[in-house]
Amino acid sequence: MGCAHRCPIRLELLTEIDGAGVGGLDRIVYGVRARDWKPEFLDQALRRYEACQAAAPGPQSLKDAERADALRQFQLFKGSLQQRDRLLAQEVRQASAQTAAAQSGAAQVGQRDGVLTWAYVQRRAGSASDESPFTITCAEPNQLPRDLLTLSPQSQLELPKFYAACVQAQQLVSGPSATLFKESIDELARERQAQAGFLAGVRTLVAAPPQQQTHQSVSALEKANRFQASSEPAVNAVAKQLATLRQQIDARECSAHGKQAGIPEDLLKAHYLIEWATPAPLVGMACVAARNGVSFRFSAKSLLSKDSFEMKGTPGVKVVLSRQDTAEGTTLLVPLEGTIQGKTFVVTRQNLQVLAQQIRLALKSQ
Repeated sequence: MGCAHRCPIRLELLTEIDGAGVGGLDRIVYGVRARDWKPEFLDQALRRYEACQAAAPGPQSLKDAERADALRQFQLFKGSLQQRDRLLAQEVRQASAQTAAAQSGAAQVGQRDGVLTWAYVQRRAGSASDESPFTITCAEPNQLPRDLLTLSPQSQLELPKFYAACVQAQQLVSGPSATLFKESIDELARERQAQAGFLAGVRTLVAAPPQQQTHQSVSALEKANRFQASSEPAVNAVAKQLATLRQQIDARECSAHGKQAGIPEDLLKAHYLIEWATPAPLVGMACVAARNGVSFRFSAKSLLSKDSFEMKGTPGVKVVLSRQDTAEGTTLLVPLEGTIQGKTFVVTRQNLQVLAQQIRLALKSQ
């Protein structure tokens, strides 16, 4: 008879210390839960087994073979402890992730097998509905949209909470990914603050008296508006208010600039054929010139001359015009002759665009 029938250590039971079987980590193995087994317990069990096996009857060759087999199995049991340790670590991660998710205050933060996850959605500017959710982990900030303001308003509020949960659960590994995540959080805060400033600025200007509603004040807000793709509904509404204000100011200021440039009353609503089939308001040219500090002068027709305008920019441009009535009841000014830097030429359909380019250059110069 071999000693396995009489010794108190049943080696097959020790396979359960890996915590993977029935009862899991709380399975009792020789009075100790699988989660509480330590390497020294295995050493004690091996010594007890060897003492029992040495005292058992039988030939020494059989004992030696049984002991060799036992030593091999105990090495496997140490591997079982390592597997058990992985389960314990996973249990800790899962509990930590569950706690962090619960305390995050974000509805879309959850966990999967101990890994924190967050489902964000994007919303197109001007849309009332969200796109399909996209799920990322703490290690995937590179999966965030490039423009963080395209996140839905709710996702914008949840992103910092997800980051805080990742920190709490210790799932941010230092390196490029963690740096990118922190930079994304800071960027979102800056952009939301800038957006709020833009919204407040437009609302303040819209409510301001007319003397404060100027080309300069509107231009400053137009330059500050980098939020066209934002999911914030107020941005779209405020942008429309700003566009309306721009039209009102242009109508008021450009009419005044046109009169100062010598445009007669009957031509204040006239259009100039800047390119073929592309007329532009005449007062608009006078307005751009005045705002850019370029001298623009219109000379109305007389008995001895036709209508013309002249800009003393870079280059200097003078254009002689003819009037045509349109079907819409407005006047169209068609260029007949152009002079650029002292060189005069007849305007044709072929060189009309060249003249237009020189006019635009002159309007931009100071």
